[in-house]
Amino acid sequence: MADFPYAAVPNKLSTLLDKIQTVGVPAKADTSWLKTHGFKSSNDPSALRVLEFIGFIDSTKQPTDKWKGYRHKAKANGVLGAAIKEGYSVLYDALPEAHRRNEDDLENFFRVQSPKVGDQAISRTVKTFQALCLLADFSGTPTNGAVTSNNGHMVSASTTKPLVAPLQEVESAIPTLHIDFQVHIAADAPPEQIDKIFESMAKHLYGKVAE
Repeated sequence: MADFPYAAVPNKLSTLLDKIQTVGVPAKADTSWLKTHGFKSSNDPSALRVLEFIGFIDSTKQPTDKWKGYRHKAKANGVLGAAIKEGYSVLYDALPEAHRRNEDDLENFFRVQSPKVGDQAISRTVKTFQALCLLADFSGTPTNGAVTSNNGHMVSASTTKPLVAPLQEVESAIPTLHIDFQVHIAADAPPEQIDKIFESMAKHLYGKVAE
């Protein structure tokens, strides 16, 4: 069974994530760092377990590349969205688009996954997930070859189409033109007149002149 951490006060997560963007990257994001930035409640350290769960800090409380990537305000929501999907991968395997699911669906999932956890903890687990999702963008998933799209979010380079299409694609897109000619000849036309008609067609269509 998966172990899903939760913040004792989920609403504080937005303030904590804002601090990540606005203050320097610490050597360690521990209880002392929290207190330095105003998180002095005995409940606040629970948020550190959430940050570790989504990969913003490692097991030694050192900020990771995800933490540093989140400091880029234009990309922050996309970085968080990818971190949530990675941390909650078991949830997303069971409930695709989990960030769009209602509270009942999420509670039922966490209750099955954590049978020894009581209702209050289950509720906080759901609210923690929802609080994170409110700040995230799930439209793209950053990869090692990530690039930035026009709206500032990160998209996978492997799925990004080239700005200029290959030549063969351009050529195949050029429409072809087909023209039909119809020649009406009177039934009583003399042979000389018919010959003149075809000589004229050969001259104007193919550049051939009768010898």
